[in-house]
Amino acid sequence: MARFQHTVTLAPVPRHWFESCVVTLHDLAESTEAEGARLRLPDGRRLPELLLAGGTHLRPGSRYHLENDDGSGPDSDQTLTILAWDRKRETALELVTLDDDPGGPGHMACTLRLTSAERPREAKLSVTVQAGVGSWTKYAGGSGRLHLDLGKWWLSAAGRGRPTATPLTGRLDHALARATVTAVPRPADDGRWRVTVKARVRGRSFARLLLPLAMTFMGRRARGAFSSALDDAANQWNDQVLELVSKDMEQLPLELVESLFRHR
Repeated sequence: MARFQHTVTLAPVPRHWFESCVVTLHDLAESTEAEGARLRLPDGRRLPELLLAGGTHLRPGSRYHLENDDGSGPDSDQTLTILAWDRKRETALELVTLDDDPGGPGHMACTLRLTSAERPREAKLSVTVQAGVGSWTKYAGGSGRLHLDLGKWWLSAAGRGRPTATPLTGRLDHALARATVTAVPRPADDGRWRVTVKARVRGRSFARLLLPLAMTFMGRRARGAFSSALDDAANQWNDQVLELVSKDMEQLPLELVESLFRHR
């Protein structure tokens, strides 16, 4: 088994701001109306790049495709499906991306679940990658999942809650390895979050014997790469979050809509 640990300092996301943002995003989605495959905003403009492919708009089972760059129709290689849309219980979305590689088709499925929009308590993310066909393709795919207990996160970030609580847990599975990940926030002296990330990696199949040997010779480099990756992610988080949480919540829906048209 290989063990990794690193602590980063992150700009905090206020709980009230996060919960208001979740409600705002739901309000914005529910303000759109379907006219055939087209989606329209309350001001009459067409929502760019997204088409309703099947089902009733924002109802479980409804499917959406991105529009081709030339506007000729839907791009069926990406499908967004509404699995659940209930503010009091759960919002769940699934995005499936197909890869039409001539060497063998593959696909990636991502599922995001939030319980619930009115009072966010937990979020779950799962990802599955399948690559092509054949006996060796299992080594090019894998799966992962993350679970965030929002109540435990806010308590831990404020210096309260049980010391042994792990608000964020995750697991990655591959044919040759399995990794488990935890993240625990604590308050820093300046009000930011000090988040400690731990990972444990176990080899599987023939890699079960190779992993300890590899860590003997490359352990320091692997731990350095782990720390550098987290530091880079923290820098990006801090750059984006500081700007985002400073925005006026009442103006956020308008800014989100206008950003859709700016990036067309």
